[in-house]
Amino acid sequence: MPMTHVSMRTGKPAHYRTAVLQTIHESLRDALGVHPEAFFMTITEHEEANFLANMTFPFTRSPDLLLIQITLTAGRTADDKKRFYEHLVKRLQASTGIDPADVFINIIEVAGENWSPGNGLAGRNAAIPATDAQ
Repeated sequence: MPMTHVSMRTGKPAHYRTAVLQTIHESLRDALGVHPEAFFMTITEHEEANFLANMTFPFTRSPDLLLIQITLTAGRTADDKKRFYEHLVKRLQASTGIDPADVFINIIEVAGENWSPGNGLAGRNAAIPATDAQ
């Protein structure tokens, strides 16, 4: 049950922002096996003065830079994550036209007990039947 937050500069239309979120969710599902109904996602838009990122290290980026931070339950391998990064960049390029250099991804892994999906339930799978848990 990942939580995803995207930070970006202001100015992109709603359909672009929606495509970014949908594409991230599809990649989480397809590349990491996340449950198809487990999407909790936000985008925050920032004015130029409130968005500071290095635009030349380790390669050149454009003002379209997306800072994507995803919190996941721990347990995926380095190869799983690499596959996800590659999958997401390709899908974002196809769905939004973004340059792969403008996709900065950070995954934060936490233990399963660090989730409560609501109603005071404990554990990321508390609200998901055992056969569907991802």
